[in-house]
Amino acid sequence: MKLLLTKTIRAVFLMLLTVSTIGLNAQSDPSGESAVTRTFAITNATVIQAPGKELKGATVVIKNGLIQAVGTNVTVPKNAQVIDGKDMFVYAAFIDGLSNTGAKRPENMPRPNNLFSPDPPNDYAGITPEHSLLDQLDIESNTIASLRKEGFGVSHSVPFGRMLPGSGSIILLGDKKHADELVLSKDISMFTQFAGAPGAYPGNVLGIMAKWRNLYRNAENNKKHYDSYAQNPSGIERPERDRVTEAFFPVVTKQQSVMFDVSSVLEVQRAIRLQKDLGFKLMVGNVKQAWDLGQMFKDNGTGVFLSLDLPDAPKEAKGKDLDEMTEETKRLEARKVDFYKKYVGQAASLATSGVKFGFSSLDVTSTKVKANLLTMIENGLSETDALAALTTNAAGILGIDKITGTVETGKIANIMVSNAPYFTKDSQIKFMFVDGDKYDFEIKEKSAAGNGNRAGSAAAGNDPIVGTWSYNFETPQGASTGKMTFAKDGGTYTGSMTSNDGAPDANMQEIVFANGTLSFIFMIDAGGQSVELVVSGTVTGNQYDAEVTVSAFNFSTPMSATKDGQ
Repeated sequence: MKLLLTKTIRAVFLMLLTVSTIGLNAQSDPSGESAVTRTFAITNATVIQAPGKELKGATVVIKNGLIQAVGTNVTVPKNAQVIDGKDMFVYAAFIDGLSNTGAKRPENMPRPNNLFSPDPPNDYAGITPEHSLLDQLDIESNTIASLRKEGFGVSHSVPFGRMLPGSGSIILLGDKKHADELVLSKDISMFTQFAGAPGAYPGNVLGIMAKWRNLYRNAENNKKHYDSYAQNPSGIERPERDRVTEAFFPVVTKQQSVMFDVSSVLEVQRAIRLQKDLGFKLMVGNVKQAWDLGQMFKDNGTGVFLSLDLPDAPKEAKGKDLDEMTEETKRLEARKVDFYKKYVGQAASLATSGVKFGFSSLDVTSTKVKANLLTMIENGLSETDALAALTTNAAGILGIDKITGTVETGKIANIMVSNAPYFTKDSQIKFMFVDGDKYDFEIKEKSAAGNGNRAGSAAAGNDPIVGTWSYNFETPQGASTGKMTFAKDGGTYTGSMTSNDGAPDANMQEIVFANGTLSFIFMIDAGGQSVELVVSGTVTGNQYDAEVTVSAFNFSTPMSATKDGQ
């Protein structure tokens, strides 16, 4: 069902279709002014130094961006800001293996006049390996704060583009005044994907494979020519400079890895086939179908980052619906269930086979990260292996394990502090430290009435969300206000939104209220494109504090609501 938003909100998202990202001055974790001190001591906490390595009643001292000391017998500096860590759990901040975090999508290049489609300009074909994430890095991007809020301190971020968008860099997910301050390691990968040029070569997978081989072989030959000329230019024709070719030189000499965005089994196999043919160092990210590829990854030594995006669980047919199904429909439904189980169980399968993988947030809404991790754990992934994927494995694959990924003396102070073991359902992040800078988050008390199960846990008359709420929806163009009304029929919630500016009512879908968390989705028709918006937040008494996320644009913005008549 296509739904309508308020006029103000609709205008904002129509604008997003053309400008792609909008920097918001943040939101739920403001950093405030410069810190009075950069020396901190988290005392009497449970410190998970690394997966499987835990210290109870320990102190962590942070000074000038580094972890100065960790242990149970640590002297707290006199000038330190002391944080009582009783009942708190300290982890290394998570590491994202592949995303566009911090990158600002450029406008699409217009189709050139008199385009010769078999040999288009490199820019139009999306062949720009000489570019870098730093060309697109936007310190005001809301994606940085959104990912930090979910426990991440570092991201391997890559630029937007097509076949060869440019090189990826490792960035710190902090709040800085200059882009250079975010860069932990510059241009560590050549990013590539099976995304062809529109209406020109290479426009499909076979063309991209052929073009990749051609570019690499040309770079090998030109590198030899460059080296010969540099050693003894006498009698040798001076090589012509070519930025695309030169961008391949670090890949040819194995000083730079290639990072392939490969979601399907076939794409993974094609990337590995190219690697075997040409010999470059390979990492694959955003991997979504890897349940049969464990041995291939091990044999090839490929660095793997599984996607944190998960499909929705198939709905189980029961009673009359099941009786009315044909045998073919039942087999189809069984295949859907089998696919889902393989998908959500593949992390456990890879861990069991000995593959050390990390995670990629490239296609996932940040607010879904923890729920999806818990789903993987429910389907066989151990908490130790999940933590390793988020920290030590990712650091090792990206080559930054000597400076981050564990809570150890001398490493960068990238630390996450939660009010309970992270992988418990109700845990919340209280503090984040990124490069030694502290970010505070509000711990929200859960409503006693909201601690039931999924819809239907409480009688409708006593249900804490049933009724009318006055909402305030923050947008880059200002606030939009109105009413949202929830009702309950049996075990199912329904809801609608009414805007104060006179726009038509909008219905909500997939309303879920469990353990004090209320979430729902709606679709908007924005210029002929269907866009999904996800709303999720915490109900505390008569107050609802939420975040609205549009994963298609890496965009999020706050919403608050107060229940009427309270």
